[in-house]
Amino acid sequence: MADVTFDAVSFRYAASTTDVLNGVSLDFRAGEITWLFGPLGAGCTTVLLVAAGLAPRHTGGTLVGAVSLLGRDPQTTDSAGAGQIGFVTATPELQLSGIAATVWEEVAFTPANLGWPIERIRSATDRALRLLGVEHLAHREPRTLSGGELQRTVIASMAVLQPRVWLLDEPASSLDQSGRVRTYQLFRAEADAGATVILASEDADALATVADRVVVLNEGRPVLDGAPGVVLAGEPIWDRGPGSTSVAGLARAAGKLVASPLLAAPYPITVAEGIARWR
Repeated sequence: MADVTFDAVSFRYAASTTDVLNGVSLDFRAGEITWLFGPLGAGCTTVLLVAAGLAPRHTGGTLVGAVSLLGRDPQTTDSAGAGQIGFVTATPELQLSGIAATVWEEVAFTPANLGWPIERIRSATDRALRLLGVEHLAHREPRTLSGGELQRTVIASMAVLQPRVWLLDEPASSLDQSGRVRTYQLFRAEADAGATVILASEDADALATVADRVVVLNEGRPVLDGAPGVVLAGEPIWDRGPGSTSVAGLARAAGKLVASPLLAAPYPITVAEGIARWR
């Protein structure tokens, strides 16, 4: 079942003379993590903005084609989908409410605005803080947090809603290794529970084993689409996309120096696969 669909979608920002999305048709299915991957300017972030209804309604620009988010046009301003979408930008400081005195209040801000009963807000906020491992920050002022703490707080402020659709732009960019693992585990659990998770990221080494599907964009178009283990292990990802994982990159570079079937495509994309092939 597709909770988010793009049908021949093109988008151009107001200050641009070219389309950043060019005839994109994609279905994003419930229960899956779809990873958007591409070189700088490929259009991954714009897909998220369009899906959320933020482009062009807030960014300006021109949108052509049809977009459906939970069966509705996301450009409409009705409240039917309120609380069902979790959107996380690549700059989490821009998502702070600006009025919360503590991290706990920041995470509780959205459900409070939705009119949830106070007991539901309390339990959901405490749960979200635990999920992201930031319960110890509950009484801190949000503006005093480190980059990683702030990123996890913003994700918690979306997790509190248990949204049906997650739209995520580099959600682990400021996190250390343990924070990335915990965050990706959350998204995996959300998808397994039936949510649609759409995630734009350059973190190929982690997402190679976390995502169900990778859509590689280049110049505003999907150029590769499939299981990460297949797409990242082949040669086209280097010619049409941004490249693959560090292990695959090592194998490909070595293969250009030494003729050996152990170094040829399909490339190992994880450390475990590299050890199994090269031991």
